[in-house]
Amino acid sequence: MKFRPLALVASLCGLFTFFPSPAQSADSDVWGKSPEASDDRFTNPKSTLYAGPDGWYNTGEVRATFAGAASPAYQYRANFQEINGAYEAVKDLQTLHMDFGGEGRPAPGVYQIADKADPAGKTVRVSFADVSKGMIREWSAPSGAGTLTVSLVNGFTYFKCRNVALKSSDDQKPLTVGFEGALSPE
Repeated sequence: MKFRPLALVASLCGLFTFFPSPAQSADSDVWGKSPEASDDRFTNPKSTLYAGPDGWYNTGEVRATFAGAASPAYQYRANFQEINGAYEAVKDLQTLHMDFGGEGRPAPGVYQIADKADPAGKTVRVSFADVSKGMIREWSAPSGAGTLTVSLVNGFTYFKCRNVALKSSDDQKPLTVGFEGALSPE
């Protein structure tokens, strides 16, 4: 009889190990989990080998899914760079475009997605284009489609957005896009 409460406690501990709490599942929303390395490239921001937060060093991941689809139509690690004050995640002929409406890096904070970028109003314009397969396809986010978070992590400018609903310019299926990536310090 004395061992039953102990067995119950042990069983409950096992359940908590296998079923993550909400706090644990928030970490699973990070896409760029760094792999193990024999050196400090993922952990030491002062290292000459530092690869950026979660391994993003001027790269990012784009995921985009058509409405009703079970898996992403687009999922790739992209080169991430600033071009004429806008930020582009580019791979082959597919581009995620983020325009904050000004020159230089955007200030850290949460930006509302809008039809027009405005740094003072903390709004950003987001669009996605695919010009592969001999076709030009483009989607853009209407005002209120979501948010994009900009933060500073060890000097890197870190961008993250999830589940932003984009509308097609030519009545194609809507596209839901997400992005995560970082730019190295200026």
